[in-house]
Amino acid sequence: MADKANIIKGDTVFVRRGRDKGKRGTVKAVFPAAGTATVEGINIVKRHTKPQQEQQQNMGGALPNGGIIEKEAPLPLSTLMYVCEKCKAPTRIRHGRNPDGRAARLCAKCGEPARESAKGA
Repeated sequence: MADKANIIKGDTVFVRRGRDKGKRGTVKAVFPAAGTATVEGINIVKRHTKPQQEQQQNMGGALPNGGIIEKEAPLPLSTLMYVCEKCKAPTRIRHGRNPDGRAARLCAKCGEPARESAKGA
């Protein structure tokens, strides 16, 4: 089982290496077990699909006439770096406590609390 990811859905991230090095985007989904995340507008790949019959169309499958679909492919979490909302710089995440005593993710540069996950703690 993988460690808990420091990056969560909705975070702004910076791509450290690869084809899209230097770009920033918003995390759409995180897959902690696989150690990957999809980022909006980053790592776009093309998928060629064959034409499908009418029955399979209704199941929410591929395009009825076939064609080329562009979509975001997952990136390894190690290639992504959190971007602080206050200092607008790529930084690491520290784990500490809020003033009210709850566990929180903190910016390592400015100490600002990072956005909390939608699920809560």
